[in-house]
Amino acid sequence: MSDSEKSAVKSILMMHRTYAELDEYLQAQLKEAGYAGVEVQKNPIGTRLTVFVTRPGLAIGRRGTGIKDLTERVGTKFGLVNPQIAVSEVESPELNPRIMAVRISQIVARGTAFRRAATWTMNSIMAAGAAGVEISVAGKLRSDRSHKEKYRMGVVPKSGESATRVVREATTDVLLKLGLYGIQVKIALKDAIPPAFEFIEQEDKAAAPGAAPQQQGPESAQPPAPVPAAATEVPDQAPAPEKPPRKRTKERKPRAPREPKEAKKPEEVPVTPEAAPAPVAVAETPATEKVVEEPKEVTVEQVAKSENKDA
Repeated sequence: MSDSEKSAVKSILMMHRTYAELDEYLQAQLKEAGYAGVEVQKNPIGTRLTVFVTRPGLAIGRRGTGIKDLTERVGTKFGLVNPQIAVSEVESPELNPRIMAVRISQIVARGTAFRRAATWTMNSIMAAGAAGVEISVAGKLRSDRSHKEKYRMGVVPKSGESATRVVREATTDVLLKLGLYGIQVKIALKDAIPPAFEFIEQEDKAAAPGAAPQQQGPESAQPPAPVPAAATEVPDQAPAPEKPPRKRTKERKPRAPREPKEAKKPEEVPVTPEAAPAPVAVAETPATEKVVEEPKEVTVEQVAKSENKDA
């Protein structure tokens, strides 16, 4: 690394160190006014400081005496050329984590329980329109052994790009009889959350039917093609206007309740004379004839023989 690069890096580090010391000094001087931060702008005339507070009257003082004294002290301590301090009021202090952390420390210092102070602060932050809030209190809370407690409400992203863009964080401390308490406040802003999707409206570029043709400029105009002399004259026909593309919209109609299906009856097949079965010939059986035996003639000799046999 060359000497010029080292000097540039060194100057940047010194500038950030000066801004950090200036922030701490203003926080100590404007603690009662509700200090929320400072914005530094350098210009050829001098240095302009914009201080954000919740009570501008306490920062300015009577007839501007307080802000004049603060300007002189800042210029002599940090070596700023022609400093100018402007006081601006914070629009929504409940969404500023630095202000809320200082407010919790002040409530706890008065003797209020830290759990009650954290609950009051969370309710006021969520009522102001925040997406989520997380408050951490660490120290000797209930015994000689230190531990940590967290209170959360809503949604607070922990990692990723959304955490860096949405979440605002601030830390402060307060000294009590039991020891030093550390207070950390994280607020997720609802307005800073990027939308999940975005609708892009595209204009229909197709020409509407009956619209006049667009006039071309002199650069885009082309010379007309030469017409052959032997060509026959054709009546002019206006070109058919282009129809815009149809947008298909599916309309869902409510379904009617289904009726129970009836059992199908067997279809009657008409009998044609051709398909009719041929009659079957049945052989006639001759009737049984009774045979009547004619009486035989009996002679005298046969009668005599039959009597002898019976005897």
